[in-house]
This record gives sequence, C-alpha cells and structure tokens, in this order.
Amino acid sequence: MKNWLKIQSFERYHQAELRKNILNRNEINAVILDEKDSLFLLGNIDLYVEEFNEKKARALIDEFEGLTKINSFVDLKPILLFQKILLEADIHTVLKRKESNKYILDNYELYVENKDVEKVIPYLTGKDLKGWRNLLISSKLRQAKYFVDLLAENLINVVVIKKKDSDYHMEAVIIYVKDEDIEKAEKIVRELTAFEVIKDFDNLSSAEKAEETLFLHNIKAIIKKEKGRLKLFVEKNQAKEAEEILANETEWTLLKSYSNIAKAMFHKSILDESGIPSVIINDKDTTFLLGEIELYTEKDRFEAAQKIIANV
Repeated sequence: MKNWLKIQSFERYHQAELRKNILNRNEINAVILDEKDSLFLLGNIDLYVEEFNEKKARALIDEFEGLTKINSFVDLKPILLFQKILLEADIHTVLKRKESNKYILDNYELYVENKDVEKVIPYLTGKDLKGWRNLLISSKLRQAKYFVDLLAENLINVVVIKKKDSDYHMEAVIIYVKDEDIEKAEKIVRELTAFEVIKDFDNLSSAEKAEETLFLHNIKAIIKKEKGRLKLFVEKNQAKEAEEILANETEWTLLKSYSNIAKAMFHKSILDESGIPSVIINDKDTTFLLGEIELYTEKDRFEAAQKIIANV
C-alpha cells in the first residue's frame, strides 16, 4: 500500500474497527488489513492511514485510549525536567520515545491521562512554571534545538514547551530557563560569542532558504533578528566555508503551495527520501492563519521533484 502507514495492530477485528470509526469521524481515511489465518487465528489485524495523516491519527487514538500528548522534543533532558515539575505538582505522566525516519526531530513525547489535561494547561502556558522564565520563542524546531544545545554547552538547564495548533502541527517552541540563569542565558543568546554573522536578509523566506542550504552541508546556522534585519550566524570556525557555500548557492524555486502543513511535510519527506533538497516556508500568520505554506526545491531539481510529487 504505497503512501499508507501502519499505525497500530490488534488481535480482534472490533478493536481495529472502533479506532477506524474514530478516525473517519475526524475526516481521516483509514483501512483495516486482516491478515489472520481463519483456521488457526494467527496473524495481525492492522490499521493503516495515509502517511501525511500519521501524527493526527496517532494523537486521536492516544486520546481515545485515555492519554493526551502534552509536550515533545528531540532532547530528553528538557522533557525530563518538565516531567519532574509536573510530578512535584502530583500530575503523573507517561514518557514515550518515538523513533521515525520521517520525523527525526520529534523523539521524546510526554503524555498525561485525559482527566489531568486541565491541570497541565497552566504549566504549558507558563503560568504555573514557578522559578522559570521565558527566554525565547522559536517558530522552527531546528532553530530551537540549536539554542538548547548552546545553553547546554554553558551548563544551563532548560524546559522546552512545544505549542501545537488544533491540527497537531507545531506553532512555536518556547524555551524556559531558571530565574537565576536568566541573565546569563540572555547574554549567551544575545552575544553568540562563538558565532559570526555571514549574511543578512530583508525577509524570513530568504534567510530560511540559506539556513536550509547550510544544513544540507552539515553547517549549523542560527537566524536572529537584529535592528530590523534577519542575520545568519554560524560558528566562527565554519564561517569561511559557509560563505563559500552561499556564494555558490543553487537557486531555490517554488515547487508547490499548500493550505495544509501536513501535506507539505508529507511531500517534503518524499523528496528527502529521493535525495532532492527541499525547504518548507510557512508564511502563515499564526493568529489569523493567513498566507501560504510553500515548498521550495533547488532550481536544477525542479522537474524531477515535480514528477515525484505528481505521482504520490
């Protein structure tokens, strides 16, 4: 079943049928494959959904089974710290590790029982995070990861809260540090002493394309707004190499526009598997959901990328 993904297996058909109905009511296509041998009752009953609906489908099933995902991040320590804060408030959680080739930056997930969701909300909004201060908000997971790594190198613990919209797509990553670390953390983020500016931009779209180009060459690049301009920072020992890469940068061209981030992410994952670089530019206003989600690819790969997603 091309472009379909197995999300759960069952021993009884009615268990799969019940979850399929839940997904269908939420406008998610789902199919059941019954591989049981009718004589010996061996084998699995498997539930499949289309790949781009995987995250939403899993979240809905977890919710049905009594759990709601409240937070996730690629690093374990920020999630463990948040888990400890909730435990001290007598809110018990379940930690899961998710391994996926498609969503490599979404590894450690924290769940609570449905009955405790309301208790958790003040912690997710920061209201009840006593002793912790909001350091920065990032709209990109990879950028947040770079800052978390930088703070860890300076022995500063962080709590990360990942905010998602009603369709289970990320809106922002908020990084919190302890009250006593806030001045030091702000200085580190402000000065970026081990980094150097190699280029600045008028708009986020151009900055993100450059950052993606460097990422494809294994160079960490931080986008930071200063005096109305978006500046691209890289580690000083990689500055010369980064400048040369951008000087010879292949032009990016618009491949497709979307109103649904899940579909854009799905197409990007297909291109990644095919070895074709691509970058998602999300110009949506997170308050009013205005604007387009755009998928770009390198200009000389445009035709090949177009054929691939046309056949998905």
